[in-house]
Amino acid sequence: MREAKRPAVSVIVPVYKVEDCLPACAESLLGQTFADFELIFVDDGSPDGSGALCDGYAARDARVKVIHQKNGGLSAARNSGLNIARGEAIAFVDSDDVVAADYLEKLHAALEETGADMAVCAVEDVDDAGAPLRERVFTAPEEAGVFPGRDLLKRFFGPSSTYYTVAWNKLYRRKLWEGLRYPDGRIHEDDAVAHLLFWQAEKVVCLADVLYFYRLRQGSICRTGLRPSAFDGVDAAAARCRFFAAHSRPDLVALALPGAWRRYLALCAQCEAAPLTWPLAARWQEAQAQMASLLPHLNACPGLSAREKLSCRRWAKRALPLPPKTDKPRVALLLPPGLPVPAVKGGAVETLAEHLARQNGLEKGMELAVLCQWDETAAGESARFADTLFYYQTPPVQSLGHRLKVRFSALLGKPIHWNRWYAAALPFLKRLDADWYLGEGGDLTGWRQASRALGRGRFAAHLHGETAGSPVLDEIYSRALCISEFVRKGWLAGSAGSVQQTALLLNCADLGLFRPAENEQAAAAAAALRTRLGFAPDDFVVLFCGRTSPEKGVHQLLAAMANIPDGQVKLLVVGSPFFAAESSSEYADGLKAQAAALGERVKFTGFVHNQLLPAYYRLANAACFPALWQEPAGITAIEAMACGCPVIATDSGGMPEYLAGSGAVILPRSEVYEDGRLLPVEGVPPLEKTIAEAILALKADPARTAAMSAAGPAAAARCSPQAYYRTLLTTLEGWRAQK
Repeated sequence: MREAKRPAVSVIVPVYKVEDCLPACAESLLGQTFADFELIFVDDGSPDGSGALCDGYAARDARVKVIHQKNGGLSAARNSGLNIARGEAIAFVDSDDVVAADYLEKLHAALEETGADMAVCAVEDVDDAGAPLRERVFTAPEEAGVFPGRDLLKRFFGPSSTYYTVAWNKLYRRKLWEGLRYPDGRIHEDDAVAHLLFWQAEKVVCLADVLYFYRLRQGSICRTGLRPSAFDGVDAAAARCRFFAAHSRPDLVALALPGAWRRYLALCAQCEAAPLTWPLAARWQEAQAQMASLLPHLNACPGLSAREKLSCRRWAKRALPLPPKTDKPRVALLLPPGLPVPAVKGGAVETLAEHLARQNGLEKGMELAVLCQWDETAAGESARFADTLFYYQTPPVQSLGHRLKVRFSALLGKPIHWNRWYAAALPFLKRLDADWYLGEGGDLTGWRQASRALGRGRFAAHLHGETAGSPVLDEIYSRALCISEFVRKGWLAGSAGSVQQTALLLNCADLGLFRPAENEQAAAAAAALRTRLGFAPDDFVVLFCGRTSPEKGVHQLLAAMANIPDGQVKLLVVGSPFFAAESSSEYADGLKAQAAALGERVKFTGFVHNQLLPAYYRLANAACFPALWQEPAGITAIEAMACGCPVIATDSGGMPEYLAGSGAVILPRSEVYEDGRLLPVEGVPPLEKTIAEAILALKADPARTAAMSAAGPAAAARCSPQAYYRTLLTTLEGWRAQK
């Protein structure tokens, strides 16, 4: 069937609780003098009659399409419209505003006549009834004409700034939106993307014609009191400054900084005067981290007075207040230095912390704080996680003074850790006054000083790997959270604590993301990725996903491939030596050299972000995790099972516990990784041989692989983020009751 002709324009109208205003907006659009457009109403879970009104317009006019979705905010609604828009150009209209009859005609003509990427019109403010104000208010360009988009960025900070920065008085070429969307769950979303659009636009045509009428309504998003979301504007302004700095535009940084700082300082003053809630404190803390990253640009900013700069430095560095404790448990996740949360650079521990933060925003069962490494992308993403406070640290420099302090404190019998990361966090942890401080892997001895200062009874070790208990760790932690029975057994072997002082907390994966291809779109995406990677439909693709490091046994998997003469058996290696933070190593380079003899039968992708991984599991016929160390759990095994991908794994650590019930093939290890060395195991068949046999057996038995595909998601169901969050919360509340 021939695809219908694309409309010239797609008009996207987010709709939420506007049944009184929507008719005027809709009629102004459907009455346009320019007819070649589609009108997309996005009913964002509106509780009034707005959704029914949208459906009525769709029944009346074939150009109208309606999306009904769960409430997600203005950004999510606009993004939903963008995802289905077919027009060669895109326009946004807010559902409580109206446009002139020739709105689309003039904007489209301006694009076509000038070859511009964006056309912008002037705006008039109108009252709640849609009538002109007594003293008419217009937002017009500083100068009409055609300009390079980047030249107009300077006007973002002038008296007519809203003309350039808002979403809804513009017509955009659709190419500007390729790979770009509004940040979900945010207000001030226009500020977050406007500079990116103008940066891409080679030409922008600015019109002085008043074609858009902006209704001033009480109770609209822009007219509400102090809320945590007020800091969204700070995030957007800070990101804009960093973007200009990264693209070597100090002139634009200097123009953008004053507004960003004044916005932040105004909110600091409001927060000091307002009742401080946990969500408000969390966003304040996150905004402080954003603004602290801009301090290096402060001296070169002529738009701020010396007094303002002093205030900026004070509010970027001062210890922010925290609200009084409530009946909810206050829980701190103490991560080691290295990777941030949200897990924008990967990391198993960081991803688990992100799951807790996301689930806490939904269930609000605890006051959750996360201490982790500073990263500007992560800090920007953290605003999406309501009710979680992110405290970002930059790894402190190991000064001579600190080294002397370490030695002196050891002589006094009150040792502090050699890594200043742990000492630098202590003032914040004292202010936090949490019910529980959870040491999230890394060097668990690092929190000794904090445990002594805050009380061992509030510290629990979250054991993400094989960890032997010891008197030193018993001195720091009163409890232990274990990700498998294997890990718990190892801890109790050396700890003086009892089994009652431990709890099993199974790792989780996002089962809303990792699931079988349940519709044609997901199946097509996996098939397209398979083709793009160079695999044929009848190839039997084996997937490895994880760190490409010696303990993961990828060299054994490559050796197995060399023992398989069947050219249709292919291997896909997804991962890097250390997530997104490290792309090469001696071992990883050796794997590629080892694979060279196999030619096109082996593909390496490098690090792939979590959001993209499901398609890789879905395209594979089987996944193989030949771990040679004592794998404490194996999140990738959960992900593979959840996607319906049959699993072959070794009998390492807690891996068999997680794979139970999936029909996975479990193989003995003929080689183990201990103390940085690979050691042979006597009396066990070579692993490369047993892997090869297992792969060929699955390839020859489609009924068995189908049964494993069906069993996997059911076996993975116990590892959901909901179960993870609730198990942790129940465990901590139970432990608190025992105190």
